[in-house]
Amino acid sequence: MSDLRKKVVERWFSEDTKCPTIMMANITTSSNRERNMKKIEEIIQIAHEKKVNILILPELCISGYLWETENPKIIRDHLRNCSNQEIQPWLDRIRDSLDDSGKGLEYVIFNNARPVNGDFYNSTYFLHPVGDCNELDRIYDKIFLTPIEVPYFRRGTDRRLILDTHWGKFGFLTCYDLCFMELPRKYAMVDEVDAIITVAAWRSQAIREYAMMNVRTDNYYGYLWNLMNSSKAAYNQVWSLGVNCVGSHEVNGSLFWGGSGVWAPSGLPLLQGSNMREELLIIHHLDIANYEEKHSLEFNYRMEFNNVYKEIKETYPEPVVVDGIVPERKKDL
Repeated sequence: MSDLRKKVVERWFSEDTKCPTIMMANITTSSNRERNMKKIEEIIQIAHEKKVNILILPELCISGYLWETENPKIIRDHLRNCSNQEIQPWLDRIRDSLDDSGKGLEYVIFNNARPVNGDFYNSTYFLHPVGDCNELDRIYDKIFLTPIEVPYFRRGTDRRLILDTHWGKFGFLTCYDLCFMELPRKYAMVDEVDAIITVAAWRSQAIREYAMMNVRTDNYYGYLWNLMNSSKAAYNQVWSLGVNCVGSHEVNGSLFWGGSGVWAPSGLPLLQGSNMREELLIIHHLDIANYEEKHSLEFNYRMEFNNVYKEIKETYPEPVVVDGIVPERKKDL
């Protein structure tokens, strides 16, 4: 038995076999392409054995996350060597192993650097038995870049990726995007997705201290990961699926938070991975598409928002700009 098989964590959300089984890879990535690919192959094999329908891998799962260097060419060459164009036969073999009957592994969601005119986009793709993962309408480009990413990646646009499956509609974010709520709001209210998937290489360590209040945390980034996934779910009344790297960076030793998991539209975490070790989290029969219908008799502010917001959009005029000044909107709405 391999180490990864010992790290499978399984939970059952329902007995409805028509609902999808989802695996989230809370894993450590390497700066070695071949090592990452070998690990992904093993994870995919386990996903097949466990009858997983959707497998989600973390950010930059093939190249590993970036590191600080005085020679940026090293990073650029590494990202280019790990790009889809360089590993396409391997991706094709994975695609050919997938099953679109709804009974087996149908979708593999992964993130990789996408070369464009000497720069890169930080791009999330999905593999499916039908079609090419490199088609633009199958790609989401990360919008909000961290300082270490800015020298290498271009900022994405508001071109959202909506994956419409047998089991419901999914939207996508990448890592730092999670901190900016307008995009998930559009996914929920405009695109009417049932779930938002966030792939990440989210670190843990950052100090925030309020000395006179006797409040301090050394893992502020980790706190934000949990907070933003929960609030994204509750604020928009959608499922939140967050998949993150875990463990130490192979080159610079920085720590990733892990904590991959599933947050219900209530904001409550239903399953969450370790902050220290690799785990393959499987949630069986997750009822994604019918949550709102089943909870319609309870307090559901997405439903209330939809009803009220339509009226506001129809009746609320745009602000009048006078000499470059936008008057405040009335407070009574």
